[in-house]
Amino acid sequence: MTNETRPVSRRERLRAQTLQEIEDESFAIIDAEGVQALSIAALARSMAMSAPAVYRYFPSRDALVAHLVTLSYRQLAAAMSQAVEGSRKAPRTRVRLVVTAYRDWALRYRRRYGMLFGERAGDLPSEVTTRTPLDQAMALLVDLLVAVQDSAPAGGASGDRTLDGQLRLWARSQERPDIAPSVARAAILIWTRVHGIVSLELTGVFDHQTLEAQRLIDLEIDNAIRFLGPTGA
Repeated sequence: MTNETRPVSRRERLRAQTLQEIEDESFAIIDAEGVQALSIAALARSMAMSAPAVYRYFPSRDALVAHLVTLSYRQLAAAMSQAVEGSRKAPRTRVRLVVTAYRDWALRYRRRYGMLFGERAGDLPSEVTTRTPLDQAMALLVDLLVAVQDSAPAGGASGDRTLDGQLRLWARSQERPDIAPSVARAAILIWTRVHGIVSLELTGVFDHQTLEAQRLIDLEIDNAIRFLGPTGA
């Protein structure tokens, strides 16, 4: 007995095509004006559709935005994963490649990045604050840091028992209860410091400064990796 794939109907093909067009046009609006400019009415006008026709795909603007947030997280996570796919470089170098891909995506899609991190509090549905595809990218970073640690003497505790407990809880939330607090600490430090520098860069803080954002990021990576062991090799 063979498994036969059911042929896709014309209606299903047209629906998938329209959904893709909705996603593309929504991102075009966001990329040009920000997520606050996206509405069902504005989207319908740009697509020469009626608003009721759009509602057949998304019951509300919040549902549409939540869908776009998930897609954006996937795009960012995919960019980070692709940066090291098939790479045989040292783990520490791959950490830099992953972080560089994060920054490059943010600079290319500034308003999508703002939608994910800068405009969440006042505009995005609360349900998108749970686990996202970006957690997959964080898992990749954690795995690379574990590999870095394997090549260096193990780092010790932070000296803050409360923080170490919080780091263990975070590791469990990432479904990695096996990792040491030093790895979790390095991962969190890298992500938060890089996010801070990229956010400042996107607001133009470095435009008229002699500081290079990428050099600051590289320094933060080196500093975080030092927590993995005495040498951070």
